[in-house]
Amino acid sequence: MDASHFPIPCDPLIAAFVATLDEDGREYFEERAAVAEFEGNLPRAEAEAQAHRLTVAYLQRREKPAG
Repeated sequence: MDASHFPIPCDPLIAAFVATLDEDGREYFEERAAVAEFEGNLPRAEAEAQAHRLTVAYLQRREKPAG
């Protein structure tokens, strides 16, 4: 998926974090932000902050060895 069609996050620190994500991580972030914004009625900046926290946790789980 081409990340260039995604919006640039409102917060510069979150934007810098998102720039480091691989395709899967970026899609995970964007999906969480969209759900929080549109289904949760959060302002975009709050939705991105929530998505950032969830994405960090997701990446930690993804890197944890099985077993």
